[in-house]
Amino acid sequence: MKTIMVVDDELSILEKVKSFLKDEDLEIITVENNRKALEFISQDSEDNLGLILIDTELPESKTPAFFSMKPQSKMNIDTSKKEDFLQKPFTKDELRNFIMKKLD
Repeated sequence: MKTIMVVDDELSILEKVKSFLKDEDLEIITVENNRKALEFISQDSEDNLGLILIDTELPESKTPAFFSMKPQSKMNIDTSKKEDFLQKPFTKDELRNFIMKKLD
C-alpha cells in the first residue's frame, strides 16, 4: 500500500481527496499546513511516503492547484513542469489518474 500526503489549508479539499480515494489501495495522510507536514515527516520516515501533494498555484497564473513531488527527489524539485500540477477543482477521475501516473 502506497502512502500519499496531502497538504492544504482548506479542510473541504482534504475531505474531498480522502473521499475520492477511499476505494483505492492508498493510505491518505492529510495535513493543514507545511509545518504539520514537516512535523509528520520528521516523526516518520519520509521513505514511507510515495507522493506528496502540496497546495499551490499553477506556474505563471493564480489558478489553484496541487503540486506533486516524490519525497526522495526534494533536492531536484522543478516547479516549471506543468505535468507535476493538478489544477483545482478536479474530478475524482482526474485526481485518481494524476496520482496513479505519479506513483508509477
